[in-house]
Amino acid sequence: MSDKPQKKNKLIFKGDKEQKKKKRKHRSVEKEEREHGETADQVWVRADNLEDLIGPLFITHPSDPPVCLTVDEDDRFMAYPLPDLSETAPEPTIMQQVFVGSRITGSTNAFTFKSANGKYLSSDKFGVVACDSEAIGGQEEWKPAVTESGIAFESVHGKFLMVDEIAGGGVRIRADAEDVGFCESFRVYCQSRFKYKPKSKKQKSDGTGSEVDNV
Repeated sequence: MSDKPQKKNKLIFKGDKEQKKKKRKHRSVEKEEREHGETADQVWVRADNLEDLIGPLFITHPSDPPVCLTVDEDDRFMAYPLPDLSETAPEPTIMQQVFVGSRITGSTNAFTFKSANGKYLSSDKFGVVACDSEAIGGQEEWKPAVTESGIAFESVHGKFLMVDEIAGGGVRIRADAEDVGFCESFRVYCQSRFKYKPKSKKQKSDGTGSEVDNV
């Protein structure tokens, strides 16, 4: 029987390079740190800046019950009930609960939101919200605004996305609100790696060879 030490609790992934015995400890620490960093990058954190809305998003609302925006396999748009947001960290459980935000080229505050099925979130002039458009037009444009309570979404028709309670305790999503209040303030989450990180100070040359601080 070989007296070679056995590897314990070690997960081997495709693409991992074989580690040399004399560097096992160093490589193990490196891998551990790398895996920890990757896990941290995938954590869903609250979006509180328009720059946070570029990339994968989990759009929720603290209604009763709390809900998230989602689509099914047939592109039907709906509000999906969530567990109590005060008891569990909100994060999507299926891909259909994730939308990808993109800023429209040439604009600073106009965005599109694409579902996992590749279709775009839209609203018509009557406030009917859908997510079955394959192309981007006026109805697929949204202007998000950061508020004290979350993020509001204004359609191209000048109305706001909102949660509307219906008979039986359910909710539906419309886009015909005139003003922003509780029902129009959504809690949006982005993955940590896409969270906007402003540069605090940067060393920059002033042209004379010296460096100055820019905030």
